[in-house]
Amino acid sequence: MTATVPASSDRALIDAADAARVGQLLSSSRAPETKRSYAAAIKVFSGWCHERDYAAFPADPVIVAAYIAWRGERFAHVTVARDLAAISATHLDSGLEDPTRHHGVRQALRAVARERGVSPARRAAPVTTEILRRILTAMDDREELTGRRDAAIMLLGLAAAMRRGELASARPSDLALRENGLLLRISRSKTDQLGAGEVVGIPYGAHPDTCPVLAVLAWLEVSDRRLGDDTPLFSRIYNRRSVGDQPLSGRSIARIIQARAEAAGVQGDEYQSMSAGDTWISGHSLRAGHATSAAEAGADVSRIARTTRHKRLESLAQYVRPLSAVDDSTAGQIGL
Repeated sequence: MTATVPASSDRALIDAADAARVGQLLSSSRAPETKRSYAAAIKVFSGWCHERDYAAFPADPVIVAAYIAWRGERFAHVTVARDLAAISATHLDSGLEDPTRHHGVRQALRAVARERGVSPARRAAPVTTEILRRILTAMDDREELTGRRDAAIMLLGLAAAMRRGELASARPSDLALRENGLLLRISRSKTDQLGAGEVVGIPYGAHPDTCPVLAVLAWLEVSDRRLGDDTPLFSRIYNRRSVGDQPLSGRSIARIIQARAEAAGVQGDEYQSMSAGDTWISGHSLRAGHATSAAEAGADVSRIARTTRHKRLESLAQYVRPLSAVDDSTAGQIGL
């Protein structure tokens, strides 16, 4: 006999505790940075609709297409596409029909791509090995808590081609010391939202002042952390003397890199040979710097991709900046 479900019932389908668990689970389906980005995009879209007395939710596809046309006059394709993703996600999360799937909306986005191009308006300028050496040389607090921490952040980030979020979430338990260097397990990243994890090898450096292994071990020592501890690897420092327990955020990591670069006089002059967008330091600069430095040193692209954890070589190519484009060109081999 097959059980039947009553057509109606006064009872809730699930109790409050189970509903709260479902809500908590669904709220963790997106990375914190994605949530912040989407929230900012929805705030702009809602404000634009309010000014025109349009309904933002649910939004008609015509309204979304008009928003794309307005937004596309001011921002790059990548920003408009991000806005569209936020509008789509918010509708779907609310159980509403997704207006961004309409053919006219997709055509409007493609029109923005044709008119504005698909390259991002700005990209992270690579902090290469040479530039990081300049930054470290300019630091007058390498022996202090803050200096040891910041040096470890930058050297580890460059050596392991890490994103700012990966640096922020790193823990001493992710590290294992070997005879020839460190093993770093990156448990979760932008392209690994499910947390499968990847291991990156970090060998000892040829120069003690720029050795990422020595820098990390020195920071662990002064911060009273040990390999295997399940605490944040990098955290705030109070009054230049006390190491806190709360991890640094990804934005704090980016600000540290920017501040150290500015203090060393690294701004835009180093990137005059590159496109106009490659003139700013960000939390991605260390990752971009690793790919660029490795390519300039003649490393095989497959080895670079394994270290940077790129699944697609097309994505990696965006990080290998054109600093060595002339040497890399095959134009000299075609008999001109």
